[in-house]
Amino acid sequence: MKKILILLSFVTILIGFWACSNNDNPIDTSETVIRVDNKLQNDFDKYLEREFVEPYNLRILYKLPDFESDFSYTLSPARYRNSVRMANLIKYLCLEPYKKVAPAGFLQKHFPKFILLVGSAAYNPNGTIVLGTAEGGLKITLYRVNRLDVDDIQELYNFYFRTIYHEFSHILHQTTDYSIDFDKISASTYVGGLWVESWNSDDEARQAGFISRYGSSEANEDFVELISYYITTPQSDWDTMIQDAGDGGPIMTQKMGIIRDYLDKVWDLDIDALRDEIQLRVSQLDQQDLDNIE
Repeated sequence: MKKILILLSFVTILIGFWACSNNDNPIDTSETVIRVDNKLQNDFDKYLEREFVEPYNLRILYKLPDFESDFSYTLSPARYRNSVRMANLIKYLCLEPYKKVAPAGFLQKHFPKFILLVGSAAYNPNGTIVLGTAEGGLKITLYRVNRLDVDDIQELYNFYFRTIYHEFSHILHQTTDYSIDFDKISASTYVGGLWVESWNSDDEARQAGFISRYGSSEANEDFVELISYYITTPQSDWDTMIQDAGDGGPIMTQKMGIIRDYLDKVWDLDIDALRDEIQLRVSQLDQQDLDNIE
């Protein structure tokens, strides 16, 4: 399970910005997603059944049902319009790219069965916030949906889509494991739960051969972090990042060779074709009608 953590200094900025934004753009209470009778389907519910449940065996939950929520946090529901946009983004930037390059039935069988959208972030007592979690390969929870900015692709990656790609990749290696050769590459330098304290930045972690600080925690996280970053990074930017990583660059390149071979041989999935499809769609994102539920 992945938990994305942002340190206290960022939380303070985030809270201040949120409060300011809410003053400028007050919540429209007419958009509430809370319903007395959840059996009543609106047009969006019907759209989700048609476009997600039927073709992908995926149910997107946006009404914050209690039985799917984490009671250890105080959470607020996702706004209706943001939920519509997030659903369309998931379809456009995740489901359709995988469907185009993967074998038939791949998503229906292996993709998580639920994605829960939560409006707020989940705040921890230690001054960090959780932006995404996953449970047993069955459900992914995306937080902070009410702050969704469809015009900022890096924000979309950092807060939502790298979490989805990361967790889906966990399902794949938990179904059929990758070569132990991957584990051996950085076996002596994984830091476990000290990944936050061990590096000042992702750039510093890359000098040691990890694509992110979180990737340095252990081999499985290293494996899926590399996938999530690789498919969300254009080739030119990836090349620059590998070069800037110094001694860590060849380490990450060696790991990517194992990942590429694993996805090809085990899942008949070309990671470069997947990245190309995602990057093409990103370049055309401003042309998409993310409010459409027809």
